Amino acid sequence: MSVGVDVIDDDHQAFFRVSALLQEFQSCRVENRDALIETALNILEEYIEGHFLREETALAAADYPDLEAHIALHDDFAAVVSRIIQDYRDGDKARLDPLSDLVANWIGNHILTVDTRYRGVLTDENVDNQPLARLIANADPMDEIE
Repeated sequence: MSVGVDVIDDDHQAFFRVSALLQEFQSCRVENRDALIETALNILEEYIEGHFLREETALAAADYPDLEAHIALHDDFAAVVSRIIQDYRDGDKARLDPLSDLVANWIGNHILTVDTRYRGVLTDENVDNQPLARLIANADPMDEIE
């Protein structure tokens, strides 16, 4: 499932790890279960925002022809995940049940059917390899408006 860019491949693998972590936390029966789940959700939200920002920024700089469609797929996925997480946080605990599988299935399919199309366009040299939290913190909020 490699796209040939180390930092993006690492991000993708992290999605699978977060999915597994979420599944593990959902099934555990410990006193701090809710805090563990919330931690996994926070990590997932950071990966969605940061990874998509990393990928979209690099694709825009490379003048990638399918960028608009690529961003739309990211936005659709982010909206679905955000809605599930918000419903969970609003008290609908069962809403979280399919999230782990949804994330793993979506990212796997997305890598194989969409991300592999930019193989060779993006390289280790033209993709920002900063930690996701730093990418998010350094993002210009005006970019969202333009």
